[in-house]
Amino acid sequence: MPFLNDVVDEKRRDGLVFVLLVYAASRLFYLWAGALFASVMPVGRFQRITADVPHGTMNLWSHWDGEHYVALAASGYLQPPENTSPAFFPLYPLLIRGLATLFGGPFSQPALSVWGVLVSLIALPFALYFVYRIAEDGWGVHAARVAVLTLALFPTSFFLNAAYTESLFLALSAGSLWALRVRKDLLLACLLAGLATATRNVGVFLLAPLVYEWLRNAREYRWRGAYLALAPSGLVAYAAYLWWRFGDPLLFYTQQSRWGREPTGPIDTLLGALTRGGQSIAGLFSSRLWTDPYLGRVADALQVANNAYNLIFLGLALALLVAGLKVLPPDLSIYSLLLIL
Repeated sequence: MPFLNDVVDEKRRDGLVFVLLVYAASRLFYLWAGALFASVMPVGRFQRITADVPHGTMNLWSHWDGEHYVALAASGYLQPPENTSPAFFPLYPLLIRGLATLFGGPFSQPALSVWGVLVSLIALPFALYFVYRIAEDGWGVHAARVAVLTLALFPTSFFLNAAYTESLFLALSAGSLWALRVRKDLLLACLLAGLATATRNVGVFLLAPLVYEWLRNAREYRWRGAYLALAPSGLVAYAAYLWWRFGDPLLFYTQQSRWGREPTGPIDTLLGALTRGGQSIAGLFSSRLWTDPYLGRVADALQVANNAYNLIFLGLALALLVAGLKVLPPDLSIYSLLLIL
């Protein structure tokens, strides 16, 4: 069927070109917007550890958690003076260090912060392509294009530029689902899931669609169900390392207390979000919040706005989850629910 193969190849080329165009346009926009922001705002206070690179503002993308990943790439876990926490998973900083080593350094924190941004920018087109192919396979070309445009241009997608794990995790998790649903390759899907669990702890939730697909096609996969053991391998390997190095395999979990984060059930979390978010939405309409001239009130206003935004975003995520029940297969709905919880 050479004609059919030519049509399929042409569709894939068209999809790849579309993804690359959207990727280039969206990243150029966000990089330009970031540079513009840095030129008019006092961003130095955000760069507590990383310094700006010459002639630019790439380090703008490497503050907050990015500083921890950069420090981890520079000196490893619990090394002075940064004392980088094991709460941050290892694959992303390993890639930062590896890329810098491949090109001969340097290994200063300002330089590594730029390598972190580059790792994210390299991972992102893979993430967009995998999302495109999953959507195209399930719902057609139009749905695939809308999905990629929405993902690339969503207001918070500037995080996909940053020295954060978002781009890498999205590439690995979407790649796992692409291998599972489009290529029908359980081994590749489990290998990519294993890498995802070495990037973020929620990668372990990929077991839900993987196990579902194996059970649904048990006669076809048969003994290949053993591949499922590879899915949490990144998390297991990291826990083993923490046990060997620090004597606590759950240190990635218990270290969250450094930021005041304690384990709670999803119901308690939801009630807390509704309470804080509801109070913040009401606070947005307080005239005193916006008319007080003191800087402290500005900081309060930003916190109130942030809480209100979080509640609105949670509502959007839940609404999309409910709407998705009508069109998504059960395994993807379960995976989405686990991520939200």
